[in-house]
Formats: sequence, structure tokens, C-alpha cells
Amino acid sequence: MPRHVQFLTEHSVSRIPPILCAIILIFPKCYPDRMKFYFAFDSDESIRNICNEITGMTYTPDIDEADVVFFGPKPQIGKSTKILQRLYAGTDDLNLSSIPAGITVLSNAGGYNEPVAETVFALLLSHYKKVCRHNSDMHAGIYKKLGVETLFGKRIGIYGFGGIGQQVAKIASVMGMQVAAYSRHRIPFPDVTWHDSLEKLAESIDILVICTPLSPETKGIINASILDRFKGNCIVNIARANIVDQDSMLSFLSRNSDKYFLTDVWWGEPNIKVIPPENCVVTPHIGGNGGEYRNEAFARAFRSVKSFLEGNMHNVVK
Repeated sequence: MPRHVQFLTEHSVSRIPPILCAIILIFPKCYPDRMKFYFAFDSDESIRNICNEITGMTYTPDIDEADVVFFGPKPQIGKSTKILQRLYAGTDDLNLSSIPAGITVLSNAGGYNEPVAETVFALLLSHYKKVCRHNSDMHAGIYKKLGVETLFGKRIGIYGFGGIGQQVAKIASVMGMQVAAYSRHRIPFPDVTWHDSLEKLAESIDILVICTPLSPETKGIINASILDRFKGNCIVNIARANIVDQDSMLSFLSRNSDKYFLTDVWWGEPNIKVIPPENCVVTPHIGGNGGEYRNEAFARAFRSVKSFLEGNMHNVVK
């Protein structure tokens, strides 16, 4: 049975919007080699060729001719647009209600797993090895060894176990850390201890890593109640700033000078209205940046469209 028909069979059609039913049934009948794509961002021929090789579609410089539009910060829609594929993993900042009916929006979930997971450990190693302070001292002509720690044996708790969370778990395991997790959906994964609640996770770890997407349910979920239960040393956020309640976190850091908040996101970015306190290490949302990794992230977006045209719904957000 074709996957798109199986999807409708396994889910009551009455619970699926009519537009989505039509998309599911119509798109697998499309021939990619007759479809056209447009990039709503600066691109070169090499990227266009990669998209063509993966999807079978043809590039057009005219957005009104394109069936599929790949976009970055803001979607652009042409007269023929049927699919909007975002290059970024998250879509929480998009106004999906403004997208006309009949257009499918796809995320690039999993597009940046590796560089974002690397950022977690860049922040952790910088903190525990006191890299920045040692570097500043050496540049000032001061040769002084400060006390440092190892990640080996530390208990790391991962909140949100999608692609990024799983990649963090892999790296942590290789480094000899004890890995625990809490997520709405449990995924079979070697050497991971699962907890039944975020509260229980917070009580039992040294390091909390926030990997969950921002949603109405997760906005501000790292609040005073969770922070009061946290007995560890470091909280790392490489997801979205507003998952952490700002007032609760700033109060927690003010009251606990021995606790640290390591984060790649900040409230109100890029406008920094609240200066980070001393026990906070912040980078300017660079987690997904990776130089040569750009082509891989784009290729994953291209595969997302190809997968959708084959009847897979996993990256559909509208």
C-alpha cells in the first residue's frame, strides 16, 4: 500500500483537514522532473545542482513559476507555490495562519543536529576547563592554573529527545557521562535512563541540557519550580530562549553564584536589553552555524521535500 494511502487509512480521515487529505493524495502523483523550485535566498549553482540531484526538480529564477520555494527567515510565495520548505529546523517564529490554504509548510527538523550538539559541549568544556579565563590570563602575561573539572562521570540530563537530544546523548556517552532524559516520546536508545517528569530529571542530574522545541506547552516551562529542584551545577540552553522563564532564571542565578547558565540563545535577541550576569556564558545563536556544514543542512531540506513527495508527513507543520 502506498505510504500516503496508508497514512489516511491509519488516521481517521474525519480528523484530517480536507486540504491536507487532498495534498496527501495529489502530491505523490506529481512527477518531480516536471516540478520547479526557487530559492528565496542567495545561492550559487552548486547548491542548485545539489537540489536538482536530490529532488529531480528544475531550478527557476522566477518565483511565480516555482512549485516549491525554499526559504530562510521569511517565506515568499509565488503564483504556483504548493510547498514552502524552510531551511531552518524551527518554525515557532512563523505566522502559519498567514500562509494561504493549499500550501504545505515543511520544517527542516534534524537539519542541524550535529553542529548544535557540538555547541552544547563547546559551552560545557569552556566552562569546566575555564578556557576563557585561562586565555585572558595568558594574554595578560599571567601564568596561573585554575581548578578545572572533567565531564567524565558527570550526570547529564537531556530535556527533549529529538535529533539534537539524541546527538547530545551519543557524544555524552562517548565521553563517559551518565545520560538521563525526559521527553514526551520515549525513544529506544542505549545507556539512557528515562525519567517520568521534568521535575524528577532536574532533581537527579549535574547538568541539564534543554533541547525541546518551543511551543505553547514548553514556553516558560523552565521556571522557579524546576530551578528550585535542580541540584546540579549547569543548565545549557541550545533550543529557544523563551523555554526558560527570564525572571525565574535571573533570580536563580542571582541567588546561586555557584550555578551557571550556558546558553546559545537570549531573550529578545538580537536586541540585548538584559546584560547576562557573571555566572552566565552566552553565544549569539551560532549553534546551527557550521561553515562547510551549510551544504549538508540544505541537502537535508531538499530530502525533506523529496520525502514529502513520496508520501511521508514527518516534517509537515501546516
